[in-house]
Parts: sequence; C-alpha cells; structure tokens
Amino acid sequence: MSGVCLPEHTDAMGRPGRSGHPGGDGPGDTDDLGRGAGCADAGTDVPAATDAASSAAPTAAGASRIRRWTVVAWAALGWAAFTLVVLHAVSRFDPVRDPVSRYAFSADGAGLLEAALLSFALGVVAVYTALSASGHRFGRTPTLLTVATTAGLVAAALFPAAFTDDVAPASGLVHQYASLLAFLCLPGMVVCLLDRTRSAPGLAHARRTTARLLIADLAALTLFGLAYGVDTLLPRVPELSAVAGALPVGGVQRIVLVLHFCLLAGLLEFCRASGGGDRAGQEG
Repeated sequence: MSGVCLPEHTDAMGRPGRSGHPGGDGPGDTDDLGRGAGCADAGTDVPAATDAASSAAPTAAGASRIRRWTVVAWAALGWAAFTLVVLHAVSRFDPVRDPVSRYAFSADGAGLLEAALLSFALGVVAVYTALSASGHRFGRTPTLLTVATTAGLVAAALFPAAFTDDVAPASGLVHQYASLLAFLCLPGMVVCLLDRTRSAPGLAHARRTTARLLIADLAALTLFGLAYGVDTLLPRVPELSAVAGALPVGGVQRIVLVLHFCLLAGLLEFCRASGGGDRAGQEG
C-alpha cells in the first residue's frame, strides 16, 4: 500500500529539492529507485512480508521434520512389535519360561528376532531425533544413554546367545551384556527427559503418563533382575528354585519389553504436546 506523498520543497533558488543538491534533503528527495522520500512507507511492505515469510519458513520446516521422524519412529516400533508377535506365533518355545533370546534359534522364525531388535534400535534413534526436532535439548547424559541403548540392541542382534554348541561362548557373553545395557539405559533416558521438562508448559499430561509407565517399567526391571539372578547367577537350591518358579525369566522379560515399547510411545507424546519443548540446554 502506497503512502501519501508530501509536496516537494524548493531550495533558496526556487528549484525542487533533488538528491545530491543543496536542497536535496527535503521530503521530495528521491532514493536510488526513484521513489520520493515522502513515500517512505511505500517500501516498508515488501521487507515486512519478506521477514514474515522468512520467520515462518523455519517453523514449517521444523514441523515437517518432527512429523517425518515421528512417522519413522512409529513405523520402526510397529514393525519390531509385529515381528516379535509373528516370531512367538511360529515358535514352539515357552514364552513364560524361555527368554526372548532363545527364539533366535527357532526353525520357523530364523532372522525375525534380529530384525525386531534392529528395528527397535531404529525406533529409539527416531524417537530421540523427533524429540530433538520438537525443541527438547538433551545434555550429554541422555544422549549417551540413547547411544548405549541403540548400541546394545544392535550388538544383541549381531551376536546371538549361546544356546547351541555352534555359537561361541564369547558371542553369548556379548549378547547377554548388550541386552542388559539396552534394558537399563532406556529407562535412564526417560528419567533424564522427565527431569528436564519439569517446568515445561503443556506437558503435564504427557509427563504424568510417562512417569507412571516408568514406575511400572522399573518395577518390572527389578523383578527381572531377581528372576535372572536366581535363574542364572545363583546356585541351584530348592528355596531359590521356588523363587525362580514364581518369577519366570521369560515372562518377566516380556513384561519389561512391552513396557519399553510403551515408554517410547509415551516419549512421542512429548513431541505432539510440547509445541517446541523445553529449549533450555542443560548438560547431564
């Protein structure tokens, strides 16, 4: 919209004021584009529109990046869950007594466990990236916990457990400790996120739901630790065998795995509810 041009002023000799002449600093001056100085607001609309467009562009790009990584996270986690369900359906092992690692040796489900673990690892990375894109600033500690979770899942997929003679004992040890690393680091990442979003507006419901899932997950992890220690690490005595019977390793392990899936789904709720998240960059 053009402004109202003021009348041209004249100098002492009656000449209209022009740029570069003694009277050229009046309202009738022309700029480099030939516009009168009295029409100054005629040139303000274009920069304003440009500024608005440039400020909206990063927001749109950020929202697109959040949606993209959220879709990747849901797809990876969904594929991992679907693969595990199929693996349990085609295998003849006992889901209550046998650990999930034994399913890698199922004749009808070869490669499904490895695919599920790798897909789950991709889901962890996608959730972390979606949270970062939504404005949550992770410090060193949650970043390292995410890396450790992902590395543990990948290592557990590449190194099978030593349930048969053709698998090297070293591979079984790597699988055992890599799985333990992944199981323990994922809840730690959630604890760090909850700590960093205590004062973030609009996240009360997401924090409350995720905190409840975290409590259930930690309780299941404690039971799994007891069951695993009794079944694997401690000597076989009747009293301890009774405890192992009440806390079957396979069943408790599957409860932990399901709660881990739920925790990651709860973290994705932070992307939708935060609207930018807590941008305070805190170091862990």
